[in-house]
Amino acid sequence: MRITNDEYSPIQLLSELSTSETCKWGGRGDFFVDDKAKHDWLVEEWRDKIDEILNLFERYGTLVTGSQSVRDNGIDVYLSFTHNDKTHRVGFQIKSESEVLRDKGTNEKHSVIGALKRQAFEAIHSGKVDEWWVVPCINYNKHHKLIQQINAEIIVGMSNHNGVKIKLLDPRDAISFLSKDKGEIDALCTRFLCREDEVLKGALSEVEDLTTFQRKCILSFIFRGLEGRAYVSSEEILDFETGEEEDLAGEFLTLEDMDFLESDHGEGFIIKPFNLPGICALYFEGRVRHGLSHDGAESFVLTLLADPDEMD
Repeated sequence: MRITNDEYSPIQLLSELSTSETCKWGGRGDFFVDDKAKHDWLVEEWRDKIDEILNLFERYGTLVTGSQSVRDNGIDVYLSFTHNDKTHRVGFQIKSESEVLRDKGTNEKHSVIGALKRQAFEAIHSGKVDEWWVVPCINYNKHHKLIQQINAEIIVGMSNHNGVKIKLLDPRDAISFLSKDKGEIDALCTRFLCREDEVLKGALSEVEDLTTFQRKCILSFIFRGLEGRAYVSSEEILDFETGEEEDLAGEFLTLEDMDFLESDHGEGFIIKPFNLPGICALYFEGRVRHGLSHDGAESFVLTLLADPDEMD
Protein backbone atom coordinates (compact mmCIF):
# COMPACT_ATOMS: atom_id res chain seq x y z
CA MET A 1 0.00 0.00 0.00
CA ARG A 2 1.04 3.62 -0.41
CA ILE A 3 0.26 7.02 1.06
CA THR A 4 -2.34 8.71 -1.14
CA ASN A 5 -3.43 11.43 1.27
CA ASP A 6 -0.24 13.35 1.99
CA GLU A 7 -2.16 16.26 3.50
CA TYR A 8 -1.97 14.49 6.86
CA SER A 9 0.98 15.32 9.11
CA PRO A 10 1.91 13.33 12.26
CA ILE A 11 0.28 15.92 14.53
CA GLN A 12 -2.93 15.83 12.46
CA LEU A 13 -3.04 12.05 12.78
CA LEU A 14 -2.52 12.36 16.53
CA SER A 15 -5.50 14.73 16.62
CA GLU A 16 -7.61 12.23 14.67
CA LEU A 17 -6.68 9.47 17.12
CA SER A 18 -7.51 11.67 20.11
CA THR A 19 -11.25 11.99 19.57
CA SER A 20 -14.32 10.33 21.02
CA GLU A 21 -15.20 9.11 17.49
CA THR A 22 -12.15 6.81 17.41
CA CYS A 23 -12.23 5.85 21.10
CA LYS A 24 -12.75 2.14 21.76
CA TRP A 25 -12.19 2.14 25.50
CA GLY A 26 -15.40 1.09 27.17
CA GLY A 27 -14.10 0.11 30.56
CA ARG A 28 -15.99 0.82 33.73
CA GLY A 29 -14.76 3.32 36.26
CA ASP A 30 -11.76 5.55 35.78
CA PHE A 31 -9.07 5.01 33.16
CA PHE A 32 -6.37 6.95 35.02
CA VAL A 33 -5.71 4.60 37.94
CA ASP A 34 -2.70 2.61 39.20
CA ASP A 35 0.23 3.07 36.79
CA LYS A 36 -1.94 5.17 34.48
CA ALA A 37 -2.23 7.75 37.26
CA LYS A 38 1.56 8.22 37.36
CA HIS A 39 3.36 10.94 35.44
CA ASP A 40 6.31 8.78 34.34
CA TRP A 41 4.09 6.07 32.87
CA LEU A 42 2.00 8.61 30.98
CA VAL A 43 5.03 10.40 29.52
CA GLU A 44 6.58 7.19 28.22
CA GLU A 45 3.28 5.86 26.89
CA TRP A 46 2.47 9.15 25.13
CA ARG A 47 5.92 9.16 23.50
CA ASP A 48 5.69 5.50 22.47
CA LYS A 49 2.31 5.96 20.80
CA ILE A 50 3.56 9.03 18.91
CA ASP A 51 6.52 6.93 17.76
CA GLU A 52 4.07 4.34 16.43
CA ILE A 53 2.51 7.04 14.24
CA LEU A 54 5.96 8.08 13.02
CA ASN A 55 6.91 4.46 12.35
CA LEU A 56 3.91 4.15 10.05
CA PHE A 57 5.15 7.01 7.87
CA GLU A 58 8.52 5.24 7.61
CA ARG A 59 6.90 1.93 6.67
CA TYR A 60 5.29 3.69 3.72
CA GLY A 61 8.57 5.31 2.68
CA THR A 62 8.29 8.76 4.29
CA LEU A 63 11.08 9.83 6.65
CA VAL A 64 10.14 11.78 9.76
CA THR A 65 11.97 12.87 12.90
CA GLY A 66 11.33 10.93 16.11
CA SER A 67 9.89 12.04 19.42
CA GLN A 68 11.68 12.17 22.74
CA SER A 69 11.08 12.66 26.45
CA VAL A 70 12.82 15.90 27.45
CA ARG A 71 11.14 17.13 30.66
CA ASP A 72 12.61 20.59 30.34
CA ASN A 73 11.41 24.05 29.34
CA GLY A 74 7.84 23.13 30.25
CA ILE A 75 7.91 20.11 27.91
CA ASP A 76 7.51 16.43 28.78
CA VAL A 77 7.45 15.00 25.24
CA TYR A 78 8.92 16.73 22.20
CA LEU A 79 7.94 15.99 18.59
CA SER A 80 9.65 17.40 15.51
CA PHE A 81 8.73 16.57 11.91
CA THR A 82 8.88 18.05 8.43
CA HIS A 83 5.67 18.45 6.45
CA ASN A 84 5.31 20.29 3.16
CA ASP A 85 9.00 21.24 3.38
CA LYS A 86 8.50 22.96 6.74
CA THR A 87 9.77 21.80 10.13
CA HIS A 88 7.13 21.73 12.84
CA ARG A 89 7.94 21.38 16.54
CA VAL A 90 5.40 20.37 19.19
CA GLY A 91 5.82 20.16 22.94
CA PHE A 92 3.47 18.20 25.20
CA GLN A 93 3.04 18.94 28.90
CA ILE A 94 1.31 16.05 30.65
CA LYS A 95 -0.51 16.32 33.96
CA SER A 96 -1.33 13.16 35.88
CA GLU A 97 -4.05 12.23 38.35
CA SER A 98 -1.35 11.71 41.00
CA GLU A 99 -0.07 15.27 40.52
CA VAL A 100 -3.54 16.75 40.79
CA LEU A 101 -4.33 14.83 43.97
CA ARG A 102 -0.91 15.67 45.46
CA ASP A 103 -1.22 19.40 44.78
CA LYS A 104 -4.89 19.74 45.72
CA GLY A 105 -5.34 22.32 48.45
CA THR A 106 -1.82 23.79 48.14
CA ASN A 107 -1.24 27.48 47.57
CA GLU A 108 -1.38 28.82 44.01
CA LYS A 109 2.39 28.84 43.58
CA HIS A 110 2.59 25.09 44.13
CA SER A 111 -0.74 24.16 42.55
CA VAL A 112 -1.29 22.54 39.15
CA ILE A 113 -2.36 25.92 37.77
CA GLY A 114 0.73 27.63 39.17
CA ALA A 115 2.99 24.94 37.72
CA LEU A 116 1.30 25.17 34.32
CA LYS A 117 1.71 28.94 34.23
CA ARG A 118 5.44 28.59 34.81
CA GLN A 119 5.72 25.75 32.30
CA ALA A 120 3.70 27.65 29.69
CA PHE A 121 5.99 30.66 30.04
CA GLU A 122 9.09 28.47 29.72
CA ALA A 123 7.74 26.61 26.68
CA ILE A 124 6.54 29.58 24.66
CA HIS A 125 9.69 31.62 25.33
CA SER A 126 12.16 28.76 24.86
CA GLY A 127 12.18 29.11 21.09
CA LYS A 128 11.92 25.32 20.84
CA VAL A 129 8.26 24.84 19.87
CA ASP A 130 5.69 26.09 17.39
CA GLU A 131 2.87 24.36 19.24
CA TRP A 132 2.39 23.46 22.93
CA TRP A 133 -0.23 20.99 24.18
CA VAL A 134 -1.51 20.68 27.73
CA VAL A 135 -2.55 17.03 28.17
CA PRO A 136 -4.49 16.51 31.44
CA CYS A 137 -4.59 12.76 32.04
CA ILE A 138 -7.05 13.04 34.88
CA ASN A 139 -10.59 12.05 35.81
CA TYR A 140 -12.79 14.53 33.94
CA ASN A 141 -15.84 14.05 36.15
CA LYS A 142 -13.88 14.68 39.35
CA HIS A 143 -11.79 17.56 38.04
CA HIS A 144 -13.95 19.32 35.45
CA LYS A 145 -13.63 22.62 37.33
CA LEU A 146 -9.85 22.35 37.13
CA ILE A 147 -10.12 21.81 33.37
CA GLN A 148 -12.22 24.94 33.10
CA GLN A 149 -9.68 26.85 35.16
CA ILE A 150 -6.78 25.68 32.97
CA ASN A 151 -8.67 26.82 29.90
CA ALA A 152 -9.50 30.20 31.43
CA GLU A 153 -6.09 31.01 32.90
CA ILE A 154 -3.64 29.25 30.58
CA ILE A 155 -5.27 28.90 27.17
CA VAL A 156 -7.44 32.03 27.10
CA GLY A 157 -5.99 34.11 29.90
CA MET A 158 -2.33 34.38 28.86
CA SER A 159 -1.85 37.66 27.04
CA ASN A 160 1.28 36.67 25.08
CA HIS A 161 1.77 33.30 23.42
CA ASN A 162 4.90 34.51 21.56
CA GLY A 163 3.57 33.08 18.30
CA VAL A 164 3.17 29.60 19.80
CA LYS A 165 -0.13 27.79 19.28
CA ILE A 166 -1.45 26.46 22.61
CA LYS A 167 -3.95 23.61 22.82
CA LEU A 168 -5.76 22.04 25.78
CA LEU A 169 -6.72 18.42 25.19
CA ASP A 170 -9.88 17.11 26.80
CA PRO A 171 -9.02 14.27 29.25
CA ARG A 172 -11.55 12.05 27.48
CA ASP A 173 -9.67 12.59 24.22
CA ALA A 174 -6.41 11.71 25.97
CA ILE A 175 -8.05 8.41 26.94
CA SER A 176 -8.95 7.82 23.31
CA PHE A 177 -5.28 8.05 22.30
CA LEU A 178 -3.74 6.24 25.25
CA SER A 179 -6.20 3.34 25.13
CA LYS A 180 -5.33 2.41 21.53
CA ASP A 181 -2.96 -0.49 20.99
CA LYS A 182 -0.39 -0.76 18.19
CA GLY A 183 -2.76 -2.51 15.81
CA GLU A 184 -5.50 0.09 16.24
CA ILE A 185 -3.05 2.96 15.68
CA ASP A 186 -1.65 1.25 12.59
CA ALA A 187 -5.07 0.55 11.11
CA LEU A 188 -6.57 3.99 11.75
CA CYS A 189 -3.49 5.83 10.47
CA THR A 190 -3.42 3.60 7.38
CA ARG A 191 -7.08 4.36 6.85
CA PHE A 192 -6.43 8.11 6.90
CA LEU A 193 -3.17 8.06 4.92
CA CYS A 194 -3.98 5.42 2.30
CA ARG A 195 -7.69 5.85 1.73
CA GLU A 196 -7.30 6.12 -2.07
CA ASP A 197 -4.89 3.17 -2.32
CA GLU A 198 -5.98 0.58 -4.89
CA VAL A 199 -5.65 -2.34 -2.47
CA LEU A 200 -7.83 -0.69 0.20
CA LYS A 201 -10.41 0.42 -2.37
CA GLY A 202 -10.44 -3.08 -3.85
CA ALA A 203 -11.04 -4.68 -0.44
CA LEU A 204 -13.85 -2.23 0.32
CA SER A 205 -15.48 -2.99 -3.02
CA GLU A 206 -15.52 -6.70 -2.16
CA VAL A 207 -17.91 -6.11 0.76
CA GLU A 208 -19.73 -2.88 -0.08
CA ASP A 209 -22.77 -4.41 -1.81
CA LEU A 210 -23.26 -7.35 0.52
CA THR A 211 -26.14 -7.92 2.90
CA THR A 212 -25.46 -7.85 6.62
CA PHE A 213 -25.58 -11.65 6.74
CA GLN A 214 -23.12 -12.05 3.85
CA ARG A 215 -20.73 -9.44 5.22
CA LYS A 216 -20.69 -11.05 8.68
CA CYS A 217 -20.01 -14.47 7.18
CA ILE A 218 -17.12 -13.28 5.05
CA LEU A 219 -15.47 -11.13 7.73
CA SER A 220 -15.87 -13.87 10.32
CA PHE A 221 -14.64 -16.87 8.32
CA ILE A 222 -12.11 -15.51 5.83
CA PHE A 223 -9.44 -15.22 8.54
CA ARG A 224 -10.04 -18.81 9.59
CA GLY A 225 -9.36 -19.82 6.00
CA LEU A 226 -6.20 -17.71 5.87
CA GLU A 227 -5.00 -19.45 9.02
CA GLY A 228 -5.43 -22.82 7.31
CA ARG A 229 -8.73 -23.89 8.87
CA ALA A 230 -10.81 -24.06 5.71
CA TYR A 231 -14.00 -25.75 6.92
CA VAL A 232 -17.12 -24.18 8.41
CA SER A 233 -20.32 -25.96 9.39
CA SER A 234 -23.77 -24.85 8.33
CA GLU A 235 -24.68 -24.34 11.99
CA GLU A 236 -21.85 -21.86 12.46
CA ILE A 237 -23.01 -19.86 9.47
CA LEU A 238 -26.62 -19.88 10.64
CA ASP A 239 -25.51 -18.24 13.90
CA PHE A 240 -25.30 -15.00 11.88
CA GLU A 241 -28.94 -15.14 10.90
CA THR A 242 -30.62 -11.89 11.96
CA GLY A 243 -34.21 -12.89 11.23
CA GLU A 244 -34.48 -10.17 8.61
CA GLU A 245 -33.27 -12.33 5.72
CA GLU A 246 -36.04 -12.76 3.13
CA ASP A 247 -34.32 -15.64 1.34
CA LEU A 248 -31.75 -17.46 3.46
CA ALA A 249 -31.06 -20.00 0.74
CA GLY A 250 -30.35 -17.10 -1.60
CA GLU A 251 -27.87 -15.68 0.89
CA PHE A 252 -25.94 -18.96 0.85
CA LEU A 253 -26.15 -19.11 -2.94
CA THR A 254 -24.61 -15.64 -3.25
CA LEU A 255 -21.65 -16.66 -1.08
CA GLU A 256 -21.20 -19.74 -3.30
CA ASP A 257 -21.54 -17.71 -6.52
CA MET A 258 -18.80 -15.40 -5.21
CA ASP A 259 -16.70 -18.57 -4.88
CA PHE A 260 -16.09 -17.79 -1.22
CA LEU A 261 -17.87 -20.92 0.00
CA GLU A 262 -18.03 -24.32 -1.65
CA SER A 263 -20.51 -26.88 -0.39
CA ASP A 264 -19.07 -30.21 0.71
CA HIS A 265 -22.52 -31.71 -0.04
CA GLY A 266 -22.80 -32.64 3.60
CA GLU A 267 -23.04 -30.53 6.73
CA GLY A 268 -20.81 -27.63 5.80
CA PHE A 269 -18.68 -25.63 3.41
CA ILE A 270 -15.08 -25.17 2.31
CA ILE A 271 -13.80 -21.59 2.81
CA LYS A 272 -11.96 -20.19 -0.23
CA PRO A 273 -10.42 -16.92 1.06
CA PHE A 274 -8.15 -16.16 -1.88
CA ASN A 275 -11.11 -15.46 -4.14
CA LEU A 276 -11.38 -12.16 -2.23
CA PRO A 277 -7.88 -10.90 -3.03
CA GLY A 278 -8.35 -7.37 -1.70
CA ILE A 279 -9.17 -8.53 1.83
CA CYS A 280 -6.36 -11.09 1.67
CA ALA A 281 -3.92 -8.37 0.59
CA LEU A 282 -4.90 -6.22 3.59
CA TYR A 283 -4.42 -9.19 5.90
CA PHE A 284 -0.91 -9.85 4.63
CA GLU A 285 -0.18 -6.11 4.73
CA GLY A 286 -0.84 -6.34 8.45
CA ARG A 287 1.20 -9.51 8.89
CA VAL A 288 4.24 -8.46 6.81
CA ARG A 289 4.58 -4.66 6.75
CA HIS A 290 3.17 -4.05 10.23
CA GLY A 291 4.49 -7.22 11.86
CA LEU A 292 1.13 -8.16 13.40
CA SER A 293 0.03 -11.54 14.68
CA HIS A 294 -2.85 -13.40 13.02
CA ASP A 295 -5.33 -11.90 15.49
CA GLY A 296 -3.72 -8.48 15.15
CA ALA A 297 -3.93 -8.62 11.35
CA GLU A 298 -7.59 -9.64 11.58
CA SER A 299 -8.30 -6.60 13.79
CA PHE A 300 -6.27 -4.44 11.37
CA VAL A 301 -8.43 -5.50 8.42
CA LEU A 302 -11.73 -5.14 10.28
CA THR A 303 -10.82 -1.59 11.32
CA LEU A 304 -9.88 -0.68 7.75
CA LEU A 305 -13.15 -2.08 6.40
CA ALA A 306 -15.41 -0.70 9.14
CA ASP A 307 -18.08 1.81 8.26
CA PRO A 308 -16.84 5.19 9.64
CA ASP A 309 -20.32 5.89 11.00
CA GLU A 310 -20.14 2.68 13.05
CA MET A 311 -16.78 3.36 14.68
CA ASP A 312 -16.85 3.65 18.47
